[in-house]
Amino acid sequence: MKKIRLNSKARDKVSRRNFLSGVACTGAAMLIGDPKSSEAADDFRNAAVASRVASTPPPIMIANPGYHLLIDSKKGSIVSFRSTFGVDRELLVPNHGDLPMLQIEFLDERSGFHAATSSQAKDVKAVKGGNEKEQTVTIDYHEIGGLPVDAHVTIRCPAEETLTYWSLEVTNNTESWIGHIQFPVLQVPYDGSGEYSSHILSSFADGVLSGPVQPSAAIGAWGGKAWNHPEVWRRSNYPGQWVSTQLMAYYNDLGGLYLACDDATGLPKFISPLLDDGGVTMGLGHYPGTHGPATARLPYNVVLGSFHGDWYTAAGIYREWSSKQPFTGMKLSERKDCPKWIRDPVVSVAFPMRGEGDWDSPVVVNPEYTPATNAIPFLEKLAEGFDSSLIPIVFNWEHGGPWVQPDAFPPLGGDGAMREFMAKAKEKGWYPMIYGDGLTWTLEQRNTKYDGWPYFHAHDGEQAVIRDSEGNIPQYDSGWGATNTFVCVGAAKGREMVLGMTRGMAEFGPAVIQQFDQGPGPIACFAKDHGHPPVPGPWMTEAFQKLLEADSQVARAHNPDVAMSCEGAPPEVYLQNFQIWDARTSTCPLYSFLYHEYGNGFSGFYTNRVDGEALYLSVARALVTGYIVNLTLRDKGQIEYDWDQLWGRAVPDQKTLLDWTKRGAHFRAGVARDYLAYGRMLKPWRVSNVSERDFGRGKESVVQSATWQAPDGRIGVVLANCSVLGESPRLELQGEGARKLTLYLDGEQVERSVDLPSILDLEMGSLSYCLVEVG
Repeated sequence: MKKIRLNSKARDKVSRRNFLSGVACTGAAMLIGDPKSSEAADDFRNAAVASRVASTPPPIMIANPGYHLLIDSKKGSIVSFRSTFGVDRELLVPNHGDLPMLQIEFLDERSGFHAATSSQAKDVKAVKGGNEKEQTVTIDYHEIGGLPVDAHVTIRCPAEETLTYWSLEVTNNTESWIGHIQFPVLQVPYDGSGEYSSHILSSFADGVLSGPVQPSAAIGAWGGKAWNHPEVWRRSNYPGQWVSTQLMAYYNDLGGLYLACDDATGLPKFISPLLDDGGVTMGLGHYPGTHGPATARLPYNVVLGSFHGDWYTAAGIYREWSSKQPFTGMKLSERKDCPKWIRDPVVSVAFPMRGEGDWDSPVVVNPEYTPATNAIPFLEKLAEGFDSSLIPIVFNWEHGGPWVQPDAFPPLGGDGAMREFMAKAKEKGWYPMIYGDGLTWTLEQRNTKYDGWPYFHAHDGEQAVIRDSEGNIPQYDSGWGATNTFVCVGAAKGREMVLGMTRGMAEFGPAVIQQFDQGPGPIACFAKDHGHPPVPGPWMTEAFQKLLEADSQVARAHNPDVAMSCEGAPPEVYLQNFQIWDARTSTCPLYSFLYHEYGNGFSGFYTNRVDGEALYLSVARALVTGYIVNLTLRDKGQIEYDWDQLWGRAVPDQKTLLDWTKRGAHFRAGVARDYLAYGRMLKPWRVSNVSERDFGRGKESVVQSATWQAPDGRIGVVLANCSVLGESPRLELQGEGARKLTLYLDGEQVERSVDLPSILDLEMGSLSYCLVEVG
């Protein structure tokens, strides 16, 4: 049997469907009817008749409440998965049965990658079983791709659920490593010219909602486009590397597809939607990290189901599972490791000691903030204006250049001045914070002309960093003038670098240390001499968890009360390892919905503050979704629009912004504290009759709102009018019976009784806050 080698250099030309069809056996396609047809419900019967006419085994059909599943019994592929909530909706692309159920990529002894799919199996046996409580489908694939490789799939379909549970076992009798397994292969269609537009929910950072689902959609990290090609699967992205949960969903008003894993241990996975020629691949990859001959079993289920509703509905299904897992641990109201000040009036403020952003050139030292003690008078004025405490964040402090790690010490201005800044900040009741750069090792930085290779070689960098499958050190362009690589968490020298950075920062005496930047999680390494398997696998999760624990111990050896932070929402399995985080929020508060009651973050940077109104909107969005507000300074202690925006543009209205932020900080820590610090986010109650603006991310309401439940069961709806004009929002109150309603609006409190459900019309003035509490 001819083996197929993937050429990563040509990856941009290899589409998902072309690649799979190239390595898969061809077969007669099972035709599925138009999902918009009135006869859509008869498609299963028609498909079965067509298969008998063609003298092929009939498909296996499962019809449960909410979904219909159709499996090609000859090829063992998924022909159809249909939502049946009142109106039938096919959730997969036409001819989905031509795609394999699974794909395995092997790494051989010559460091070559070879892919084989279940469509190449010499023999497939699919059997339906079970009883009235639960039906099952078992599929056995023998000699996949002409190799001594078998796979066994079990699909459990509980009778009263809209969720199905998929398990996989692969018997690999080759002498190769399993690099990764894609399972199950699922592709959803692009929107056509129909009436209903679809959206995709993904777990990048704090949550992303993309749509309409079209080839032009921004489906990927940072609003970019992520296309499917073989190499993208060779590096896991969960836990960490920006993916925080194991949830994806695809839906419109007719019905949706729910996809998740029920893994409480955080084993490495690839979880991301990927653009493709015929639709979007709901990418789900697994990394058993095993070498043949051996049997690899996924120790968790892939959960595939249907739902009817929006992304909150899908997230609610996931939360029902995740809230029962050990990784959630104690709620914030019970946690003893989180500092009290997280719940108090506090504003996060970042200032750069050098440069105006990450990418400006030439980068010059800012005398207002260098040494760091020079920043204190500016921060004092802000603290007075906010009438709140501060989290002062020291940016661009490294002597080699912004974000140059590990060649970072001594800091600009010297060790003594940095220690003095931290001590004086804490004396004033502030909580100073300093950043490292995670697992990054900087090799070059063009905007400062930094050459890190001598330092790299002098400090055994070769023994610390990751390797690709051919043993080379991969190099990555940061996009803002730096060339980086990453340390391997399985290598002793790699762990030594991270802990050394944290130790150096801890010696300054900050209240908060953020070493794990760029999404806390391990990075795939193929080295053969690091003491770990030369493929991604469970070793990564184990090694990173130990690194997190050691990192906290190193930091707290100098300050027992120091809080640990990370960039982006902590992957759920590391939630209890962090006391705060620097969020990467968008318009989809997925992480707040799932985990806010367990920990709080601050709103972070890159929040699309393109002008003054967008800046006010970012404050409102942060507040109502439970985040501490974060701002950035430019020259002369003035508040900037956002980090990475250069200082040549106009300055925001300082007085208005100070007042808006001050009132928000006190509102969050005052009347709204039980909701915005300790609460559980609920699916929002409807707010209408408000203006909308588009600042580049689609239309957003100028009255931001969210619905919360306090620990004692009270419901609170938080509203923030970020417009400089008054607004008259209409709130639809849910529930039944007579209830006590308390209205907090701009410092005034009104109480009355109300019969639910009801309508509440509000009059909100310019830049105002409101809490509607139903007791």
